Amino acid sequence: MPTRKVRRRIPRVVDVVPVSVRLARMEDLLIEMRAEQDVKLKKLNKLQQQVDELTETMTRRLNSARASRR
Repeated sequence: MPTRKVRRRIPRVVDVVPVSVRLARMEDLLIEMRAEQDVKLKKLNKLQQQVDELTETMTRRLNSARASRR
């Protein structure tokens, strides 16, 4: 005789949060994410500036080395 599986009913616990509160939380999260993006963008811009400066320096050195060989 096959055994029958018994499923237990688990009552759902649902917190009812007003829409205005949920929207406020979402807005706060978006503001926080934007602040993090701004921080990352500043770091990226600074690194890009350093790379550009290094590239310019190396280009100048290569050009001066080539000119001195002639």
